[in-house]
Amino acid sequence: MAVSLVPGQTIGRGDLDIFLVDNLGNPTNAAEIYYALFYVDPGPPQVEVLIGPAQRTPVNPQVGEYYAALQVPGLATLGTYRIRWYFRQFLNQPLTEVVQEFTVVEPATLRVVNYTESQWSMINKLRLLLRDQCVGGEETIELDVAGEKMSVSMEDLWEALHDLSQPGQ
Repeated sequence: MAVSLVPGQTIGRGDLDIFLVDNLGNPTNAAEIYYALFYVDPGPPQVEVLIGPAQRTPVNPQVGEYYAALQVPGLATLGTYRIRWYFRQFLNQPLTEVVQEFTVVEPATLRVVNYTESQWSMINKLRLLLRDQCVGGEETIELDVAGEKMSVSMEDLWEALHDLSQPGQ
C-alpha cells in the first residue's frame, strides 16, 4: 500500500499505523514499542537518514493499535521515507522490526475526491471491519460489478478502502 503525504500534513490514525495480535489472532498491546523515522536518500548509494529521535512513542487508541502522530514539516524534502517499528510482546523477547515506506509529495499530485459525510462514514466502517475481521489471510470475496463477478482478496479490498478513507486524497 502506498501512503503519500504532503508537507504540512498532520499524520494521525489510519496513516502510519501498526496492528499487533497474539498467536491466536487477538489484538494485544506490546510490552515495549517505539518507532523511528528515516528519509531515504536515493544516493547512490541509497542511505537512510534518521529524522529526530531514534525512539518515538506511538499513540495507542485501543488494544493492539498503534500509530505515529506527528506533522510533516512544511519544508520536508520530497521523496521516500521509512518508518521502522520496534516492538516486543514480552520484555524477555527480542525486538521485532517492521518497516513501512511512504512518500512525501507535492500537494498537486494527490487526487481530490469529494465524498459526503455518509460515504466517508461507510468507507471507514467497512475499512475497520475488514481490518479487524478479515485482513491477514488469503480469504477472498466475490463482488458483482455491473453484472460481472470478480474475486477480490480481503487485504486488497481493505487497502483500497484505506486509500479512499484518507480525506483530501
